[in-house]
Amino acid sequence: MRELQVATLPGSEPEIGRWLWAMEEVRRRTLRLVDGLDQRSLDWEGPDGRENAIGTLLHHIALVEMEWLFLDVLQQNLPQRVKADFPHEAEDAEGRLTRILSVPMAQHLGRLERSRAIFLDAFRGMSIDDWRRLRASAANADHYATPEWVVFHLVEHEAGHAFQISALEGPLRTLLCLGAPSP
Repeated sequence: MRELQVATLPGSEPEIGRWLWAMEEVRRRTLRLVDGLDQRSLDWEGPDGRENAIGTLLHHIALVEMEWLFLDVLQQNLPQRVKADFPHEAEDAEGRLTRILSVPMAQHLGRLERSRAIFLDAFRGMSIDDWRRLRASAANADHYATPEWVVFHLVEHEAGHAFQISALEGPLRTLLCLGAPSP
């Protein structure tokens, strides 16, 4: 029998640590979904070629996490060490996610690991008062956010993309089992 309960990520206030644990739990789900995928699977853009590839989604998840952390929580531009992991614009001219293709799984996993380590490090030692303090965005003058809301949003964001990944995997696995030509 499994025990299902929320834990607290060590090194944080208990309430903050529970939300950070939730982020880590969603990341574990994402990583389970992509475990063992080959390059063809990472780059597949759906049966009609109009979906975001899994690799594109993995890049997007990490980029959004860094943008919310730096622009909204820390209220500063992305530092060069972070920008190095994101050489592409977030969206193309049509407002779609920039296509990230032919990037090996190891590179995606490394980016996700580095961005998460930076994110969690920023929350170590944060007080509850700071956790709930509204901040003006460094990039969007039209909103203010608390770190608490940012973490909630990122849990929701990654969970949504994990669902997209699982939705892509069904038809993809069927194609691969049928021996269809490369998508």
